[in-house]
Amino acid sequence: MTKEMTFNGVDMSRFFRIIDIIRPIGNKRSVSTDDAPLLGVNIQKVKRGEKEHTIKFDLKTTNAMEMEQLKHELASVLDVLEPVKITYSDEPDKYYMGLLVDDITPDNLTRWFQRSEIKILIPDGVAHSSTYRKFDSGTDATVSSEKMVFTLKNNGTVPAHPIVTVKHNAENGYIGLVNQNSALEVGNREEADTETVKQSELLLDYRDNSILTGFSRAAKNVGITNDRSEKLVGTANTISVWGRQHIQLANRGTVTAGYNSAATLTWDIPNDSSGGVGSLNDYIWWRQIFWLGASNQYGFIKVTVSDVDGNFLYGVETYSRSQGLGCEYNFLASDGKGGYNILKRWTFTGTHLDHHNPFNSTRGWSDLKRNDDKVQVYWWGSYPTFTIPEIKGKKSVKVHVTLGAYGNYPLVTHMYLDSIYYRKDFVPVTKNIPNRFAIGSNVVINSEDDTVYIDGIAKTSEVVDGSKWLAIPPGTSQLELYVSSFVSNKPTVKIEFEERWL
Repeated sequence: MTKEMTFNGVDMSRFFRIIDIIRPIGNKRSVSTDDAPLLGVNIQKVKRGEKEHTIKFDLKTTNAMEMEQLKHELASVLDVLEPVKITYSDEPDKYYMGLLVDDITPDNLTRWFQRSEIKILIPDGVAHSSTYRKFDSGTDATVSSEKMVFTLKNNGTVPAHPIVTVKHNAENGYIGLVNQNSALEVGNREEADTETVKQSELLLDYRDNSILTGFSRAAKNVGITNDRSEKLVGTANTISVWGRQHIQLANRGTVTAGYNSAATLTWDIPNDSSGGVGSLNDYIWWRQIFWLGASNQYGFIKVTVSDVDGNFLYGVETYSRSQGLGCEYNFLASDGKGGYNILKRWTFTGTHLDHHNPFNSTRGWSDLKRNDDKVQVYWWGSYPTFTIPEIKGKKSVKVHVTLGAYGNYPLVTHMYLDSIYYRKDFVPVTKNIPNRFAIGSNVVINSEDDTVYIDGIAKTSEVVDGSKWLAIPPGTSQLELYVSSFVSNKPTVKIEFEERWL
């Protein structure tokens, strides 16, 4: 059987023919001892170390010049500074994370036929399953009033690090996960549900496929932004891309020279449960995509808030306004004189890559939180807060989204609004306390990279001190999940993990 290998996504058969793949049994082991009083030694520590694979191969070309060129190309592919994904055809259900060590010195059988070997270091010392083993609360859990108990099976030979997704079917303030190896707590175990307090109320909710409802209910082209010179002559519509719905700028309309054109969507902030109109305490969460298909594409998305008199209060804009892939994310606020100030400008690169662009196709979550004259802005894991005297005491009454074209330049390829919701905080009523996890919220607890995300935004600060990240032992085991005592409708839970082998 011909053996094949991929290295960082590259099929290595384009460079060489594998003769043999040598994978030692188990891992390197180091044992620390000290002298026993009378006979033998005392074992102090046993450590399992890395793996090392040896790949023996032949290089064959038609002439010497072609051989040297092939070696240069191979060196470029193998030149990585961090472990990358490696697969072998005789282990189709597994992959390794490794990188090259030592040099490669071929034996010159002829100038056009050479034989050599490479050594691959596997720092984490394990093979990973190519697919995730999955369990869910519908089929793999026993549910009682106190807890949910999952029976899990790990066919690997070392503990697995699970990803636990909790979708809330009722408000909740606490998630506890316990098994024989670890205990992890998120939120507050003592968080109560009933108390006479001011509450938060979700007044607009157009997440996921509900964005179609949001589009139909929005007032079109009456939006208010920081820039009154924008011509609201564009047309927005909905489009399905990557298996989900979006709102896009479908037509920019007739562009007046020297001006930008746009389409806007406007939602009135509904009255709260006590009849209150407008708010000094806003929370706006949305998901947007801003991904350039070429360096000559321009455009902008704005999420803005206005008051009862139709004045711009605050908001953010995502902008491509110059040649290249450089983009801006700007926080804007009223200057109290009919104009605006840019209080903070961040930049990013509008590609598809995670480390370039927080608004690529798989991400795009953002939020704004206002408490009177203070506004908190989310940017790439940080939460800077700004004090804006000009908006103090001025109630928010409308939320606007603007999708705009920059002059006559080509429009950004993927410039969408995917989801949006508005929450009013500190509503003066006495009822249930607003809990950390609202109905419909998703919490992802990822023990692979030790992160917690709530509705797509990093919230590792919610992990309780002293918690230990989850590890699923080999074989059959149980994992218990606890929520706040007042939760009557248990969440929908999914558990998935890569099995790993020595």
